[in-house]
Amino acid sequence: MGGEISRRMLKGLEIRKTNLGIKLQGIQKSIEEKKDAGINFKDLGIDHLFVDESHKYKNLTFTTRHDRVAGLGNMEGSQKALNMLFAVRTLQEKFNSDLCVTFLSGTPISNSLTEMYLLFKYLRPNEMKRQQIENFDAWAAVFARKTVDFEFSVTNEIIAKERFRHFIKVPELALFYNEITDYKTAKHINLDKPELDEQLVNITPTPDQQEFIKKLMAFAKTGDGELIGRLPLTKEEDKGRMLIATNYAKKMAADMRLINPFIYEDHPNHKVNVCARNVAQLYKQSNEQKGTQIIFSDIGTPKPDAFNMYDALKDKLISDFSIPANHITFIHDWTDRQKPELFEK
Repeated sequence: MGGEISRRMLKGLEIRKTNLGIKLQGIQKSIEEKKDAGINFKDLGIDHLFVDESHKYKNLTFTTRHDRVAGLGNMEGSQKALNMLFAVRTLQEKFNSDLCVTFLSGTPISNSLTEMYLLFKYLRPNEMKRQQIENFDAWAAVFARKTVDFEFSVTNEIIAKERFRHFIKVPELALFYNEITDYKTAKHINLDKPELDEQLVNITPTPDQQEFIKKLMAFAKTGDGELIGRLPLTKEEDKGRMLIATNYAKKMAADMRLINPFIYEDHPNHKVNVCARNVAQLYKQSNEQKGTQIIFSDIGTPKPDAFNMYDALKDKLISDFSIPANHITFIHDWTDRQKPELFEK
């Protein structure tokens, strides 16, 4: 290639340059309009940063031409992460070094290859510049391989998905990573923890759920809101059609009454009922030892005058299994000041 780039790549770079220029103008304007000067970070006399839970700053902005590749994360990033980068760069420029900051985390890399690149972007800017891999595309060209997989969409159609699934040149990358990494596992620190007894409960869909799945697939294809019991979608809502479909699918899988409590009735195979039966069984088994169960639900949280998973489960445990009401409590009923008392109980 000899360093040549395609017209499409050049156009993309020009658009990014324009967008970044506009963004910088906005930042400069807000700085000029600030009345209070405040305290300048450079004047604080800080020589080194120790950042605990550093994974909270991994949503850092980056640019790439691989804009159709799935799983790269949010390229815009967060302001919090950008602020951290500015602080780190200020110290690195002051001492002309890749040092000056220590990141501490239990999950430094969890979801994507992008996270490893961003870790290097924070901690090894000079070395990346020396190796000419300071932008994501150059780094990915050296250390990652893109694959194409065929998957089923929400509408049950086969679509091609591009992803960076594999590291390449692993020995070199591992050496590069080890230069900045010291890690400890549970074995290193003899961490005492119980063994996990994980039991997956498989629930057969109810007739209503099976019928609603068909309607949901038709809605995902056509955008006809009436198929799933809602008004026709506006233009803005139609842009998020797949998000709406996913939300309805999540509710449907939990309990059809989350979709409409006036149309759909209770069913023995709803998750609330299956959960209540299992909880009641464990309650009786551990009652003598005053065993405690903690139940998490990321859907159907309490809302005024609406069906919700929390109250439905409590009602089942009280009415069907005779568990005393004062043996059941919700975390949201306790203030931060009262929570130590709850944990003690």
